[in-house]
Amino acid sequence: MQISNYLCAMIKKLLITFLTFVFFTAVFCQNDDKANVLAVERNAANAFTKHDVVVLNSVFADDVNIISATGAVENKQQLLQAVQNINSVTVSDMQVRIEGYIAIVTGIALETGKDDNGVYSNKMRFTDVLEKTKGVWKIIASQATAVQQ
Repeated sequence: MQISNYLCAMIKKLLITFLTFVFFTAVFCQNDDKANVLAVERNAANAFTKHDVVVLNSVFADDVNIISATGAVENKQQLLQAVQNINSVTVSDMQVRIEGYIAIVTGIALETGKDDNGVYSNKMRFTDVLEKTKGVWKIIASQATAVQQ
């Protein structure tokens, strides 16, 4: 009887230790994922400012769906062509929600640039959807809404 009670106690301790390890591992992994998702967003903003199409090409999925602040639907090629008109992009107030391999980011973007109508400055609320594939987060969808400055 004593051996059976001892084994039960050991199994309970091992199970509690294992579950604690799994819980804390999941918490720390999600924190790492949030930091990585925020880094993707900041890298994209910096790449717009620097006209770095190589970085933009790497952070946006090939089949990304983009809805601009004017309601236009754009693809990746159109996005990469529009980079030349942009002077700067800054992002702020970002919130991240992760569900498995999908992340949803909301925030504020301030974009300045020059187009056919002259110099512009747009403040937008945005929602980006990112997918983690092979350990890499990429933007698969983006939607922006113009807001008053």
